[in-house]
Amino acid sequence: MKQHIVFLTLFLISTAILTSSPASGRDCAELYVKLTCHTCHGPEGRGMIRTETKEKYYLKKKAMYRKMVQEGMPVEKVMKLKPLYKKKFTDKEKFIQAVEELLGKEDTEKYIDTIIKIGGRVYYHKGDPIPGFETYPRHAGNQKIYLFQQMKDILENRRTNGNSEAMRGIQPYLENNNITDDDLMCIAEYLSNIKD
Repeated sequence: MKQHIVFLTLFLISTAILTSSPASGRDCAELYVKLTCHTCHGPEGRGMIRTETKEKYYLKKKAMYRKMVQEGMPVEKVMKLKPLYKKKFTDKEKFIQAVEELLGKEDTEKYIDTIIKIGGRVYYHKGDPIPGFETYPRHAGNQKIYLFQQMKDILENRRTNGNSEAMRGIQPYLENNNITDDDLMCIAEYLSNIKD
């Protein structure tokens, strides 16, 4: 009976420590967001990157049809593409499929590079850095002690290069909310466990 009481006591104490620890994954993730780290380093420290590809494919100008002729497409083939005039596609494969319905498979394969070159516009790809955030580091998967030391060095003015000034801007918030080294280590541990 005594052993059961000792075991139960130890179990309750260890559970209380684990659930109140700032190193629990959920609390650390919330702290990462609460301290606005995600606004420069991206969700889960993966960087500020595009989450989707933005592209358009269209033949919305008559000049595009003239350009295809100039690039060597026969006029009769270009004229077959008239039903696509001013239609917009946000998916390359659907655009190619629409071209194939008008030209047939053989002519599509022959001229698609020219048609894409004239009618395709890729604005950005999924995974591209968002302009203005190219130089902010990705932290996901880095070693915990490295991440913690970088935070400390920046906040204590030992590191002043790159975008460190942006992080020092949250210093008053850290002081007002009693953010400790344990909290910073919590964030470092959270980021180190994310696979980039």
